[in-house]
Amino acid sequence: MLELTQQEAEEMVFSNWIESTTDFDEEDITPRYYRTEEDLTAKAVCGGDDRIKVTTTTTMPYKAICKLYMKSPSGKKNYIGTGWLTHTNKLYTAGHCVYDRKEKGWMKSIIVVPGKSGKAEPYGRYYASAFTTTRGWKEKGIPRYDMGAIKIGSDVSHSDVLTPMLEDPVRGEICGYPADRDTGIFQYRMEDSLRKAGGQFKYMLDTYGGQSGSPLLKDRSVAVGIHNYGGCPNSASDLYQLFVNTVDQW
Repeated sequence: MLELTQQEAEEMVFSNWIESTTDFDEEDITPRYYRTEEDLTAKAVCGGDDRIKVTTTTTMPYKAICKLYMKSPSGKKNYIGTGWLTHTNKLYTAGHCVYDRKEKGWMKSIIVVPGKSGKAEPYGRYYASAFTTTRGWKEKGIPRYDMGAIKIGSDVSHSDVLTPMLEDPVRGEICGYPADRDTGIFQYRMEDSLRKAGGQFKYMLDTYGGQSGSPLLKDRSVAVGIHNYGGCPNSASDLYQLFVNTVDQW
């Protein structure tokens, strides 16, 4: 099979309309990180664990960060992830949170919970109506293009969203829902230095399964990347103009 050019890899592909689904049982959820269970073990926590628990999710950027409950294409597995609102009805996440290359299909369903904090869900739950990802992820599984977006069926109950920017800050913060802390129902954050390599940000920020799709934050209102892999250094895909424009116009 021929390799994709950069232009082809950056192109976006779209799912069909998705039917609403029933709620998931929290105990049935397993971390979604697109690594094997062996690869998940502590490799994404780099040295000591320096993550800080977010205790209030009713302020920015935390109210724009969403817990995701995904059902696999076959409907046989449940996963968790993270996303972040860029519009009141659209959010960014990792490509593997919307398209499963192992099962070669779009997630059967996704529930989006903005600002979830323990049992509290201050802005309610929303159901995905459509997904998109890059050709680079869907066809080739290229980590740099492991990026996606979700459209939900109605606007969320607040208007505060993150602004995606094409910038290269030297420091950043990851915030999402790691499955190894408090059963994955609270946000955790950490700030540290960043470096760029091959279209990805690299960092020693502590993360874990369930944080795939988290924003790489420049500040409280701007995000510059989508977290998708562990490995110490952990990594996020850099945003690019076609991705941002396509989701804007979707």
